[in-house]
Amino acid sequence: MENNKLVSKIINGIRIPERKHFIRYFLDLKANKSKYTAKSYEKDIMDFFNVDYIERITINDIINVTIFDAEDFILKLSHEGKSSATINRKISALSSLYRWLLKFGDNSTGIQIIKYNPFANLKEEKPKVINKETEFLTKEESIKLLDSIDTSTVLGLRNRAILSLALTTALRKSELINIKLGDIIVYNGISAIKVIRKGNIKDMVKLQPSVEQLIDEYIKKTGRNKNDNSDEYLFIGHSSNGLNGKKLNPNTLNLMIRKVCKKAGINKKLKVHSTRHTAITLAITAGASIEKVRDFAAHKNLATTNRYIHSIDKLKNNASDFIDIV
Repeated sequence: MENNKLVSKIINGIRIPERKHFIRYFLDLKANKSKYTAKSYEKDIMDFFNVDYIERITINDIINVTIFDAEDFILKLSHEGKSSATINRKISALSSLYRWLLKFGDNSTGIQIIKYNPFANLKEEKPKVINKETEFLTKEESIKLLDSIDTSTVLGLRNRAILSLALTTALRKSELINIKLGDIIVYNGISAIKVIRKGNIKDMVKLQPSVEQLIDEYIKKTGRNKNDNSDEYLFIGHSSNGLNGKKLNPNTLNLMIRKVCKKAGINKKLKVHSTRHTAITLAITAGASIEKVRDFAAHKNLATTNRYIHSIDKLKNNASDFIDIV
């Protein structure tokens, strides 16, 4: 107990910018790379410590956690029916926090904040992640989906612009909703959009002329222009639920895609990642090289891109083609 008091004093003496709570500082570091990761981590950490906000968690709360608490958390989540992916994500968030705290040591006393990460060795306890195949659209379904959208309304025009952009660029959800009007540029005579990729990496994606035309129509219909409204988000809310004119919520995109699919008569459980999967698959089947697809999808390495190619080749060159009995 005396040791805990001493450690707490050391924590209170840490010079953290703007005197932030130590976990808030950890989350800010994460947000520097990905705001969505930081937001997810915050929710997962609060869930484990059963608090309404991060600042309620004390250093003693951190120190008092044992492997039994970590294992009990896994059991609790399992009994609540949480998916294996959700459980593993939460454990990963908590383990990341403890790994970060393990870095701290006081040179004058040799005292550490913590000496053990109770979430680090739970390989046997964590449920096996079942990777579900992401559903995607064929070329014919993609055309059918876009053609089903009524662009006579600002909402319909926005939805078609979003889906057209997503299906021709393979942009991720966060990349789509964070586009600002000033990010639409012309670079060496080519229309493009500046985006921030995973890891806070700046990149540019090429705009197809038909998609650029849709986006221009949408911007005009919202009474804006790229110069005067350059700091505003491209895709905004058009509803009476308090989000009108504001940046889109990530969940709004998934909800919109489900509604559009239903209206188009496409019986698939699609989400934003499905449009990314579709764009990558369409590029591969059309003959794009693996290197071009890797750059197009912003994959860090070819192994990720190869998984898409392998899935397609598995169907094209299948052992069943050699069976002729029907």
